[in-house]
Amino acid sequence: MLGQDIINMFASLGDLGMLLAIVVIILIDGTAFPTLPEVWTVWIFGVHPGSIAWAATLIIVASFASLLGNFTLYGFVKLVGLPHWLKKKMNQYTNFLLVHDERLLILNRIAPIIPYTGAFIAACNWNVRKSAVYILISALMKFTIIVLISWASFESLKEDIAPWVSLGFVAIFLVASIIVSFIYKKRNIPRREPERSQS
Repeated sequence: MLGQDIINMFASLGDLGMLLAIVVIILIDGTAFPTLPEVWTVWIFGVHPGSIAWAATLIIVASFASLLGNFTLYGFVKLVGLPHWLKKKMNQYTNFLLVHDERLLILNRIAPIIPYTGAFIAACNWNVRKSAVYILISALMKFTIIVLISWASFESLKEDIAPWVSLGFVAIFLVASIIVSFIYKKRNIPRREPERSQS
């Protein structure tokens, strides 16, 4: 898997390498394609499962990497631009949702409703400062929950079992997010009014 390959690439640098690995994994996730950073956060936390400093460092680094990933894509879209029809579709999509402004960035952490959020920030002309704050706050909350679940697992179980328990909780969270996302999007699909026959 790509995440494991990235971790192996930086493993020789020790703790710094692990932090660089999670940054690269999250950057790819935010700009190109899904890399499941939640899963690799659990594994990297397991390097020092009892360390408060390591847990805090990992949460902060992962959260700012998420911010960097989103705004790397935002900058690219602003520089290169998007086809008019695509921007129109993206705006139409967000306008169909009950929440259709920067607050979607927070909701997106719970239910992945919009992919490539950096591109949406650019296409929908959302407030950059507000978007940055929402991305950072929601990332801090999400990675804190993941690390806390991992910590609880490592504290109560043997270290060789704990990562799998943590990953199980993360998998449940991801599946639940997808289900909530599907339900949310389905409820927000606008219904067509039946055409009235002309007399």
